[in-house]
Amino acid sequence: MLGFAYRVAVSQIRHLVPNVLELEDEPLMSTTVLDYGMSPVGAYKEFVHQVEVTYKNEKFMYSLILILDNEAAIFAGREQYGFPKVFGKADIQTTNGTRLVLANAQRPVGRTVFECEFIPDHRISSLPAAEKWGLNLRSIPQPCVGTSPAIQELIPTIMDWKFTEIWAGHGQITFPRRSAFDPWCGVDILRYEGSFFARGLAGELRCRGESFQV
Repeated sequence: MLGFAYRVAVSQIRHLVPNVLELEDEPLMSTTVLDYGMSPVGAYKEFVHQVEVTYKNEKFMYSLILILDNEAAIFAGREQYGFPKVFGKADIQTTNGTRLVLANAQRPVGRTVFECEFIPDHRISSLPAAEKWGLNLRSIPQPCVGTSPAIQELIPTIMDWKFTEIWAGHGQITFPRRSAFDPWCGVDILRYEGSFFARGLAGELRCRGESFQV
C-alpha cells in the first residue's frame, strides 16, 4: 500500500462532492494504491482517491473514484457498498533497481491518469494518521427517465488493516492530464501532509450498520 495525503483548493473539488457534504477551504485529499494479493474475489491492485468531508458534524473520507481491473470486486463494491469503482488498471512497483517505490493508475488501460514516486526513510509502528470512516454514495436509478433514484444513500465503511511493516518517507504525485472524462484528476496540490508505504497488508471491510438517506 502506497498512500499520500495533501491539500487542494476547494474550488477544484466542490463540484465532485454532493452538496449535503461540507468541505474545508483547503480539503484534505487521500490517494492510495493498494496490492491486495489474494482475496475472495481474486488478486488485484486498486487506486483509491478520496477527500475529507464533514456530514452531521462528523469527518469522513468520501470516495471520488476507485480504479481496478477485477470484475467481481468492481460489481460487489458498487452494488452493495456504493464504492465508485470503475474498470482500469492500477500498478505498484517496489523492485526497479533503485529505492524508489513507483505507482500509477490507467483509465482506460494504456492512458495514464495518475503517477507517483515514494522514497522510504524510516520504519514506523502505525499509519501516520488515524483511519476515518469512509463514505460512499450508493445511487440506483429508476427505470423511467426523469424520476428520482430508487435508492440514494450515503454508506459509511472502514477497512481494518494489518501490516507487517510500515515506512514513512517522502515523494510526489502527478496527474498527467486534465480530462473532461476524469474531472477528479484536475487538481493542483497546495502542499503535502505526509506519505507512507506499507507491506504485507491484510484488510477486512466493515460497515457501521447504518446509512444516510439523501
